[in-house]
Amino acid sequence: MRFKSVFPAIFLVAAMFAVAEHTGQKEIIFPEIAALALGAWIMEKSPWESTPLHFWISPTLAALTGVLIVRFFAYAPFFMITAAFCLVALQLKWARSGVLPSLSAAILPIITHSDSWHYPLSVCVLTGTLAIGNRALNPNDSGKMSAPANITVSGDTTPSTLDRRESVHWIKLLAGVSLVTAGAVGFDLLFMVAPPLIVAFVEASKPGGTVRKKAGRALLLLVLAAFSGVFWFHLIHYSLHLPIWVSACMSTATVFLLYHALRMPFPPAVAIALLPTILPEHDIRAYPWQVLAGSAAFFTLSRACFGNSGFPSARTKETPVAGGVSAD
Repeated sequence: MRFKSVFPAIFLVAAMFAVAEHTGQKEIIFPEIAALALGAWIMEKSPWESTPLHFWISPTLAALTGVLIVRFFAYAPFFMITAAFCLVALQLKWARSGVLPSLSAAILPIITHSDSWHYPLSVCVLTGTLAIGNRALNPNDSGKMSAPANITVSGDTTPSTLDRRESVHWIKLLAGVSLVTAGAVGFDLLFMVAPPLIVAFVEASKPGGTVRKKAGRALLLLVLAAFSGVFWFHLIHYSLHLPIWVSACMSTATVFLLYHALRMPFPPAVAIALLPTILPEHDIRAYPWQVLAGSAAFFTLSRACFGNSGFPSARTKETPVAGGVSAD
């Protein structure tokens, strides 16, 4: 990890919350920006194969998609979440982008019932700042933020076959997201499908990913992040009446320390820690328990549906993947 970039990342998070609190526009808060900062600025190898342009455009387009769904497709949450998932998956495929946190960018306004144009504008500015900052902080990096994984597929490797396998992979992901979403909506436990958990599910199911081999640690990180986010937010904001940005800084720093202690930088966890800051107060106490249930459900489905590989018949070398985990 590039520890010199930790403080700029925390500063970016603090600035986002400070501006949101000063203007009274909570819609500009995008918790996944901390995860993106981890991948773009702090990790030695970015977990997302993308150019700086993709890194800026993909989350921005996804955020706009989420707001448009809330404004013009205001049906049951199940249909809105699955629609957002499908549309962003198609956008990533069309743009050949690997920026999976874009999924979270589209689903967040659905979870928070936000239809403000401030949200996609904020995502645009924040991700643009990250893309530009990556060049400044890491001037020796190549044009791509990450090199593609070395994947060797046994059997037929024609483009049509690979496209078909990738399509099957995403259909299985959609089925998993739909199943957990149906349960979350049915039992009124919507934070079981908190947007970073959906990203975690997709990342844990990637071909060649090693997150599944360390699923226990990944789940522990997500749950500890949820509890720490609630703890700091309640203590600092509600008990000590300090600004929200102080709570956000403490939550971010705590998760970064957990990454270091567990030797497992897993980007969705830091977004999970920041999400309580934009939730209603009456939802906060139940939030970490729903995250625990959702994490367990998603990791169980990932193991059941994808086994030890992502695409059928795919074998990969252990390289850093979207889950942000490398082999010990």
